[in-house]
Amino acid sequence: MEELFNIEKVLGFCEKVCYFFIVNVLFVISNIPVLLFLLFVGAGQIRECLPLFLVCLIPMAPALSAVMYAMNRLIQGVEGNALRDYKKGYVRDFLQKAELGAGQMLVLLMCWTNIEFFTVQLKCLPLAVLFILLFAVSVLATPNLYMLASRYEMGKVQIAKTAVTLLFVKPVFTLGNIVAFFLILASFEISAGTTVLFMGSAYGFLVMFMNQTVMRQLENM
Repeated sequence: MEELFNIEKVLGFCEKVCYFFIVNVLFVISNIPVLLFLLFVGAGQIRECLPLFLVCLIPMAPALSAVMYAMNRLIQGVEGNALRDYKKGYVRDFLQKAELGAGQMLVLLMCWTNIEFFTVQLKCLPLAVLFILLFAVSVLATPNLYMLASRYEMGKVQIAKTAVTLLFVKPVFTLGNIVAFFLILASFEISAGTTVLFMGSAYGFLVMFMNQTVMRQLENM
């Protein structure tokens, strides 16, 4: 009986590992444009080809939302087939998520253009600092944006406002999201071959796990 129980635990663990792996593979497939950019243009050319790079990043919006949707189901213990869960999270409100991603990329492009202008062309430290801060806020709000888009039926403007608000009113969770990102990067540096198989789903899991309290508070408002 004890042996049977141990086998069930091992099988359960293997199922979750497979779930992580399949969701990550689907996430990678969904982001083929940015992979092609890195393959044929190269990471070293991102600054020179920033508009093209940001366009290639737009598909990451529904893809990241789908990962977070699947990881939230895993945390709640209601996960089903990984492909079905990912597809549901990806397809639901797809246009809204794509528009949200396009809007974020546009904000990043505008901020970076102004940073370049006020640091190179017309040197003005206060304005340069202002746009650097806006750029940082736009980047740091990313997990909040797609966590909200994956979980709630809200308008794009409301999602953006809530994501930025959470960034400041929940600094502990913001710091947690940053730490989660750097943990994934550190794991990639240590073992790139293994980490690349799970990095998308692992990041989504960490974000959704740490923000369970935030989501419960939002649901009770």
